[in-house]
This record gives sequence, structure tokens and C-alpha cells, in this order.
Amino acid sequence: MPNRPETLERIERALDPLPIRLHPMFGEHALYCDDRIFAFVCDDTLLLKLVPEAEELTAHLARGEAYPGSKPYGIVDDDAMDDTEWLHEVAQTIAATQPHKPPRARGAGPAKPRTTKPRRRAGGQGGASHEA
Repeated sequence: MPNRPETLERIERALDPLPIRLHPMFGEHALYCDDRIFAFVCDDTLLLKLVPEAEELTAHLARGEAYPGSKPYGIVDDDAMDDTEWLHEVAQTIAATQPHKPPRARGAGPAKPRTTKPRRRAGGQGGASHEA
């Protein structure tokens, strides 16, 4: 089930004025801070990545999966969502541990140029062979 717009708006309001963006991903959403993924929104639930650097900040959160068999994430309940000071600190702490992923322009193609070699045809030089 896709996330409801009101859920996404509530998360954006709670994280304002941090530099965040929501990005649709596999029917759910990835949540970026400073162009680093720090959380996901799945089934209208904010799930924080669990990293050692934020262990003290996330110890009180229940654990859950983003999908069956995924690694555990910290579930942000309503009380935690209302604590914007904590939410801002944990978002920035987790984001600081993640690789930077700037957004790509739509239709920009692959992030890195392809380095494939030209295909060689069977029979040597790649041209058609003619036998008389």
C-alpha cells in the first residue's frame, strides 16, 4: 500500500527546516537529509536506519522490517515524531554516516558513463565474410 500524502506531509513538517527530500522508491519512499539516505517511509511508518553512531538516540525505538526479511530499522512512533528536537538530531546523526547521493536530473541517464567494449562479430574483423 503506498504512503498517504498526509503521512509524508507530517514527516516533512516535523523535519522542517532540515534539508530533506522524499524520493519514491519501490512503491515506498526513501528519506534524505543533506542528500544522504537516513530513513524510509514504508506503509505510512517512518523507519530510521540503525547505525552505531546513533545507538543512544535510537535505543528506545521499537524495531521493525521495511519488508519481510530486511534488516531491522527503528520505528518512529507518534510520540517520537512529536519530539522534533530529537528527530532533527537523529536525522542529522544518521545522515552524517551515510554516503552522499545527490539527486540526478530526470532523463539524465546513468550516473556513470558506460565503459562497455564494442562487440566483435564472430569470424574476426566484424565485417561480413563472403565466400565465392
